[in-house]
Amino acid sequence: MLSALVVDDEPLARTRLRRLLESLDVHIVGESEDAAEGLRLAGELQPDVVFLDIKMPELTGLQVATALARVELAPVVVFVTGYSDFAVDAFEQNAIDYLLKPITLERLTVTLARVTERIAFKVAIMRPATESVSASGLVPMRSLPVKADYAVRFIPLEQIICAISCKRQIHIITKDSDAMTFYSLSQLERLLPTEVFLRIHDSAIVNVDAIVELLFLGDHAYEVRMSNGQLLRIGRSRYPELRRRMGLATLARSQ
Repeated sequence: MLSALVVDDEPLARTRLRRLLESLDVHIVGESEDAAEGLRLAGELQPDVVFLDIKMPELTGLQVATALARVELAPVVVFVTGYSDFAVDAFEQNAIDYLLKPITLERLTVTLARVTERIAFKVAIMRPATESVSASGLVPMRSLPVKADYAVRFIPLEQIICAISCKRQIHIITKDSDAMTFYSLSQLERLLPTEVFLRIHDSAIVNVDAIVELLFLGDHAYEVRMSNGQLLRIGRSRYPELRRRMGLATLARSQ
């Protein structure tokens, strides 16, 4: 369950947001009408996410976000405001989302999906993909959380065939589905276990176990056919590692 801190100088806005979050099973660990107090509570309560109003007396939400970014185990930040003209400044503070009041349940659900993905990524990069439970106390990653309509879907890693970039969106492909995700391919490359997944192109990461055929196209160009029939191009600089992972170097020496 996600934990959240709400910081807004408008009581009615705090109440509405709290009710919406609670309806989505988010645990509210604290509220504040004062930005400085909100900053103190964030350090004390260590919520997963802080919902920050931007225009508040004394300190602004942008200033609070700047301070939070310097904190160890910094929470995810979501800005909540009635003004659309702060969006660029908000994302420069590495905010995960920017919500305009009045907030709808559907829009908030999308935000929480993004928060969940960001947290999963932050946790995963703090440990090697193959780290054991006994060594770290953390359970190795077994599924990837992605947004699915107004929910979060957890895709078992063994079901993932590939992740591809298409029209500036990243898609997670399984045998039966195509799910859009807010991860970048670089984030997925760090997040997914390297003994199973491999970046074969600037636009694709594949499950090595799902490769069924390697095709030679001529002029040192190659592509792979995946278990769902999808064809993916291999970057020239990435081919040697794929060749090694598929055991082709060993095969060539033995013949």
